[in-house]
Amino acid sequence: MSMKTLSLNESGLTLVELLVAIALAGVVAVSLNTVSTTFIHTAQRGRYLNLANSFAESKVEALRNQGYNSLALGQTSLTSQLPDQLPLGRSATMTVSTQSSGIKQVDLSISYPDQGQTLTYGYTTYIGELGVGQ
Repeated sequence: MSMKTLSLNESGLTLVELLVAIALAGVVAVSLNTVSTTFIHTAQRGRYLNLANSFAESKVEALRNQGYNSLALGQTSLTSQLPDQLPLGRSATMTVSTQSSGIKQVDLSISYPDQGQTLTYGYTTYIGELGVGQ
């Protein structure tokens, strides 16, 4: 009976090579997870900002259509009018003040929570007594 002898040229992975490959695969998996999580969060933040901007734009247009005389001075809560797609904890206020004779300043403030922090955006517009372009 002859015993099969091992040659030094046999192919295969050593234990060290296998451990290095596993560690490398782990680093790649963690990196891909971090990149995808960051991408998802960035896309979500963009959607929220787009919703806030669209709300502010439509609110300002509605105020301009109502006209100067319909704007009561003071602060009003707009929280109930915010889009439902914004996260809970959202809030909005509108403050109307007299800038000068015949011009009212409207300040909108929109806030909502995002990844443990509260983001707040401010919008300012002016509405004149004579209307736009007059």
